[in-house]
Amino acid sequence: MNWKQPDLARLQQQVASCVLAHLRTTHYALRTTKIGLLLPLILLTGTLFLFAGLPVFAQDPTADEVNDIAQHLNCPTCDTRSLDDCNTQTCIQWKEQIKDLMSQGYTRQEILDWYVARYGEYVLQEPRMSGLATLVWLLPIVAVAGGIVWLSFILRKWSAKTKKIAPVEISPDQTTAARANAPDDAYFRQVEQDLKESS
Repeated sequence: MNWKQPDLARLQQQVASCVLAHLRTTHYALRTTKIGLLLPLILLTGTLFLFAGLPVFAQDPTADEVNDIAQHLNCPTCDTRSLDDCNTQTCIQWKEQIKDLMSQGYTRQEILDWYVARYGEYVLQEPRMSGLATLVWLLPIVAVAGGIVWLSFILRKWSAKTKKIAPVEISPDQTTAARANAPDDAYFRQVEQDLKESS
């Protein structure tokens, strides 16, 4: 049920005039009793509960509100374009349909469900997480986690293969053998002297 603004204003005026008329007629009698102090509070609370039970008053949705829902739907004629980006005649009609559904009081999710019921899951810009579509959402996460595990395994294996250089100890027998095979000491003395003179 659509309520227009004048109907709402008239209803509010009627309720307010009824409350005021009742308060005027019982004002003197209530002023002298203890319950008379609580009655205005009770009437105010009752009025609030009356208005809380009224249906939501639908207003014409703005273009931003329509596009907020349209961005979650695919264009029926263009591949991979969202409905809010496309200006084909079909998309304009779908946007008008969304506007009509919103003015009837449909929520965002109800409108998306309405389109899925008529055109299938393909109409959604992002697939829902159900059935095989769950695999589409979870496969990239599993692939990245598997890649990290594989990379850490390869790096550990690679670091285990690198050889560590152990210090080499030379025994006194090896040093005497090395000195025996060494070139003439006179040559080394000459090189050292030349280096000292040049610096």
